[in-house]
Amino acid sequence: MDVSSILTTLLSTSSVNGIGKAADASSADVKNVLAQAVPVLLQAASKQTGSAASGKGFEQALAEHAKDDTSNVASFLKKVDVNDGAKIIAHLLGSSSAATTKSISKASGVDSKTTAAILAAAAPLFMSLLGQMTNGQSGSQLSSLLGGLVGNANVTSLLGSLLGGAASAKPASGSKPASGNKPASTTASVVGGLLGSLLK
Repeated sequence: MDVSSILTTLLSTSSVNGIGKAADASSADVKNVLAQAVPVLLQAASKQTGSAASGKGFEQALAEHAKDDTSNVASFLKKVDVNDGAKIIAHLLGSSSAATTKSISKASGVDSKTTAAILAAAAPLFMSLLGQMTNGQSGSQLSSLLGGLVGNANVTSLLGSLLGGAASAKPASGSKPASGNKPASTTASVVGGLLGSLLK
């Protein structure tokens, strides 16, 4: 499994529908949130592996999640534990969790409560796929692999191609995002801004 496989699985119809049901969110909201969140979560995972304090624990978490059976995504998401997912997000994003969720919410045009629910529902699948991709690598090898994913320009282009028009236009200045009503900001510009300002 590579980053393309992770993105394709996360953004598949089965995943989007399953995450939507678990989070009580529309498919459009799920797509818009994931468009902004996936690169940020990859950045957060990379930061975890590069930290002496969190590196070992994160490696063990990836190894555990790698054992999950994701061959049937719809079935996996029916049993997803959103409370566990919320803990994963909090751990991944650390002290910036609330601020990052709020920024993803603003960028995606989806309200904060729905954004948090979508992230919590998607997190276990994200960790399982990431664990399967890293395949037991640890230490500098894992850090290098995840760092390469973050620096991979193809991530943004893959998101754009998989989502099509889901993230096509920025809400007008001064407008209040309303879940399902406002289009999200462009993937490239907003993701770039998030990665540049968050998780430092």
